[in-house]
Amino acid sequence: MTQSGQDVRDGKVGYQEREAVAVFDSEAALNAAVDALMQYGLRQEDLSVLAPSEKLSSSNPTTALEDKDDAARAAYVTQDSRTEGLAALTGGPALVTGLGAALVAGTVGLALIPTLAVTVGGAFATGSVGFVLSRIFGRKHAEAIRQQLANGGLLLWVHAPDSKDDAKILEILTQNGGRDAHVHVVHRNWGVDEVPFSTDQPDPLLKL
Repeated sequence: MTQSGQDVRDGKVGYQEREAVAVFDSEAALNAAVDALMQYGLRQEDLSVLAPSEKLSSSNPTTALEDKDDAARAAYVTQDSRTEGLAALTGGPALVTGLGAALVAGTVGLALIPTLAVTVGGAFATGSVGFVLSRIFGRKHAEAIRQQLANGGLLLWVHAPDSKDDAKILEILTQNGGRDAHVHVVHRNWGVDEVPFSTDQPDPLLKL
């Protein structure tokens, strides 16, 4: 144990976090609760949901994961951000490629018309790939929501370090359809394994 009360074992620092949690029976209700929480002053980074990677079943429903320290989580993404991201996947690369072609045509002239033809073709191809990706990501999100609803509901965790906000946070969660809204303390570890991408190979060519 350190003087600050943190538990250091195997190179990891253990600590505790206070948070509120509730279960929702629809994505619309969860989003409404998030909107109200953010209007109250919470930040998007204070919110997390159950990750699609969590394996759910009748013996392991979402409600059994409310207070589990090791439940797989994902950052909450607003509906607007998700829509904008899918739109960018669909049209963004093609738009950039098309703008690049227009700039070349305006600054260099007719000498690069064959190149422009290839670039425009690439824009259409890239846009098609983006459309396919947006469909895939959209379906994955919908399937994750369906599975969670079929196995108990949608979980929303709210980082709540200051107990003075507890009553208001719980009120917002409950008023927007949250079930079993309560505050708990979770135990976390911080170490090399928790650093994002710490084990990833940044350059796939280095594997060759």
